Amino acid sequence: MEILFEKIKLSLSTFSNNDINELNNRLTEDALLLTFNSFLKIKNNDYTYIIDNLKSKFENDIHNKQNILDRTITELKCTQNEFNNYKLNIDKIIQDEVNKKTQYKSKYYEDHIENIEMKKKKEIDDKIQYIENSYKAQIDLLQGELLKSQNTTISQEHLQHLKNDIIKSIGEKNDIQNQASNIKGQFGENIINNIKDKYNLSQNFYLEDTTQIEANGDFIAHNIYPNIPDIILIESKFVKNICTSKNPKHGKSDLVRFEEHYTKFFKENPNSHSIIFSMNSDKISGKGFYHIENIDNHLVFYVSINYSKINNLEIFQDIINFIFHTIVIHIVEFSQQKTPTDNINDNTAILIKTLEKSYSREKNTIDFLEDKVYRLHKDIQDFNDLITEHKTNIREIITTFNKINHNFEPINIDKPIINMSTIHKFITENNHSIDFLQKTNKEDLKKFFPDLPSRFTKQKLIEDYNKFLITLTT
Repeated sequence: MEILFEKIKLSLSTFSNNDINELNNRLTEDALLLTFNSFLKIKNNDYTYIIDNLKSKFENDIHNKQNILDRTITELKCTQNEFNNYKLNIDKIIQDEVNKKTQYKSKYYEDHIENIEMKKKKEIDDKIQYIENSYKAQIDLLQGELLKSQNTTISQEHLQHLKNDIIKSIGEKNDIQNQASNIKGQFGENIINNIKDKYNLSQNFYLEDTTQIEANGDFIAHNIYPNIPDIILIESKFVKNICTSKNPKHGKSDLVRFEEHYTKFFKENPNSHSIIFSMNSDKISGKGFYHIENIDNHLVFYVSINYSKINNLEIFQDIINFIFHTIVIHIVEFSQQKTPTDNINDNTAILIKTLEKSYSREKNTIDFLEDKVYRLHKDIQDFNDLITEHKTNIREIITTFNKINHNFEPINIDKPIINMSTIHKFITENNHSIDFLQKTNKEDLKKFFPDLPSRFTKQKLIEDYNKFLITLTT
């Protein structure tokens, strides 16, 4: 035991006090015990045992960490598959809701159009019946007059008067075409003004009459839909062709004037649109019977409905009301797409928001798992670095072991008279020259370094210090 202590003591003699303290902090009893046991098990200088033992230990740790990583990756893939299936189901639900709403709207419009057509057909049948009855009464009257004329003598003047009455009766029709120009204009304005009576998309809806304001159309529609600030400029014309008919005051066609009106209106009102109703033509040249244009996010609607083909005021009013409601719905959808609102009551929008929240939660889960995988990779890398460090330590141990005198023969070691690191620290901290020891007398040296033996020589001290300096450079 004394020999072993002597060997350890000699091997540590070149270390400073700081190095020895640091080494003492790092070498636990378990580490020393493992090292000594490893040395005892080495046969024929085969030091690979220590490395293999450590390698086996850390390979098991790496294998366990890899299993944890594989399980985590599998769980991550399962979570991803579940999320994809969930997203597909949500997409299907959204599409079903959209289809249902589309079918509902289509059915509503089809039923409304069918009701209008049935009502129109009934009105036409009633009118035909009325005309037939009127003509029949006139024919019966004429036959009576003819029978009477067979029995009596009728003057030529009386016959001419009777002829004129019949022609006038047959020629009289409830047709706006026979009215004067100012009556035609008033007719269109009345139709537009009556829209408010059956408007049901907003309780605060109202029409501003602008017929007396130059270049402002006939009406401006306000509060067309809740939380929608858009307003609509409305004009009505009762001519055969608004592209060729000219306003006697300006000499321009009605269509050109309409374009000037809405251009000015759009500049003054950012959230605005316009409609022109042509009520005496089958279609508008270049536009058709129903046409929409988008001018810098302002919608322009061209509508052509020929009153003479319907010739019934109530039915015509219902058609205009229906078309105006349809236009407003189109404007509302356009506005919501352009600037989505926060108050969304639509089931589809709610489902979309639900999907977004769900996606956010799943994204957080994926991010957490990815971070977990990253940490596992880092742990594995730390283990690999630790193995590399242990291999380096083992090589140093082997190198040191090879330097040990295994024959346990006494070795003559020239031990320094004092710890040279203390002297070196004093010289460097006080910025003394290299010949400080040579110039300083023994008494002063003893004061500076109390640990010096009582009987020391300056020559021995200088030699030991020079040897210490050589070890610092190697």
